[in-house]
Amino acid sequence: MRKNLFILCLLALSLLLAACGEDSDEANATNDGDTITIKVGTISPPEHSYTKGIELFAEKVEEKTDGRVKFDMFLDGQLGGEREIIEQVQLGSIDLTVATGGVVGSFVPELSVLEMPFLFKDVEEAYKILDGEIGDQLVEKIDAQGFKTFGIWENGMRHLVNNKKTIKSPEDTKGMKMRTMENDLYLETYRALGTDPTPIAFPETYTSLEQGVVDGQDLSLGVMVTTKMYEVQDYFTDTGIYYAAAPMFMNQDKFESLPEDVQEIFIEVGEEVTQEQRQINQDMETEQLEYLEEQGVEIYVPTEKEMEAFRETVLPVYDKLSDQFDGMVEDIQNELK
Repeated sequence: MRKNLFILCLLALSLLLAACGEDSDEANATNDGDTITIKVGTISPPEHSYTKGIELFAEKVEEKTDGRVKFDMFLDGQLGGEREIIEQVQLGSIDLTVATGGVVGSFVPELSVLEMPFLFKDVEEAYKILDGEIGDQLVEKIDAQGFKTFGIWENGMRHLVNNKKTIKSPEDTKGMKMRTMENDLYLETYRALGTDPTPIAFPETYTSLEQGVVDGQDLSLGVMVTTKMYEVQDYFTDTGIYYAAAPMFMNQDKFESLPEDVQEIFIEVGEEVTQEQRQINQDMETEQLEYLEEQGVEIYVPTEKEMEAFRETVLPVYDKLSDQFDGMVEDIQNELK
C-alpha cells in the first residue's frame, strides 16, 4: 500500500514538472518563436492617410520586433462601419483600429470637445492641445473604455461644402439642408448657422446629394477626394468648422497579453507614427486641394473678418453645450490664449 502511494506521488510530481515545463516552453515560444498576429480593421480606403499611417505603424513594429509581430489588414470597411469596428475592438474580435473622433465620441463623450465649432483656428492649435495635458486626459478617458491608445491621429479640419453656392458668411448658409450625423453638437451647430440639419448615414450621403435630399455637409479634404464627393459638391469653403481627430488604439486585454518588450515597442512606435501620420495627412491635403480645383470645384478661403462672423454665430452652441465637458472647453481656450 505504501509502495502504491509512493508511486502515485512520483507520478503526480512528474506530471506537475511536465506541466511547468510546457508552460515555460509556451512562454518562450510566444516571446521568442511564435508569430504574434494583430488583426486590424478600418473603414479607410488604401489611399487615405489613416491607411498610410497604419501601414507605417505595422512596418515599424514588424521591423523592431524582427518579424515576431505581423499585421492582418482589413481596410475599406470590410469588417463594418466605424462604430461596428470600435465595438469589435472593445470586445476583442478585432485587435486594433484608427477611427474618427466623432464616432469614438459615442464611446468617450469627452472626446467630442475637440469638435466644438471653430474651436481651433488651425491644426497647429489642435496639436498644441492634443500633445499636452488635455490630450493626456482624453487618452486616459479613451483607455478607461477597454482600449490602449497609441496616439491621436487626424482626419484634418472639416470644411463646409455644398452644391448650391459659395459660402462666404453665416448668411449664406441660411435655409440650406445640411447632412450631418445624429449628434447634438453637430445638430446645434447647424441650427445656429441657420441651416436645416438632416442626419444621414454616410454611405447614403452621395446619393442623397445627387437626388437633392440635402444640399451640403462638412468634410475633410481627404474624405472629399477619396469618396469622390466632388462629383456632387461644387463649392468648398475653407472654414475649418471643426477639427476631426482620430485616435489609434487597440483592445486593452490584447495589449496586456503581449510580451513586455513588444508592449514597449508598440508605445514607442505609436508616438513616432502619430507625428508622421499628421504630416502625411497635411502633405496629402495640399495635393488634394489642387486636385479639387482641377475637378472644377470652387475653393473659397474666408477672410479673418468673415471667420469671426462664423465664430460669433455659433456662440449659442457654447452656451448650451460647454457644461457637459466639465470645464475642458474653457481649459482649451485658456491654453490657446
